[in-house]
Amino acid sequence: MNNQEIVQKLWNLCNVLRDDGITYQQYLTELTYILFLKMMHEKAKLSPKDRQNVEHVIPEEYRWDSLVKLEGIELKNHYQRLLLELGRSENELLRQIYADASTSISEPKNLEKMVHHQIL
Repeated sequence: MNNQEIVQKLWNLCNVLRDDGITYQQYLTELTYILFLKMMHEKAKLSPKDRQNVEHVIPEEYRWDSLVKLEGIELKNHYQRLLLELGRSENELLRQIYADASTSISEPKNLEKMVHHQIL
């Protein structure tokens, strides 16, 4: 996938969320939360050392895999719980990223589009 295709996918997701009443800044915030989890998931695939670091940082019940296996309202409820719990994490990095985090996405189908049709 080239840069232009990635940019197009990002804008398509932005347009979907805009229809849900999400502002551009809220979109960037949601994208940051989700892409961080995805990035940590991908990093864990690289080496056993990276996997161990990721497992230490993000509790298993709140890792990327916990999102992709859910749909609809279950996904939205889990995502909301994930944001709250990671914001309370003992890990300073997670606390900083997810401090006072909440989702502005009201339609579960739009969260599904971000998680299940991710750009990476």
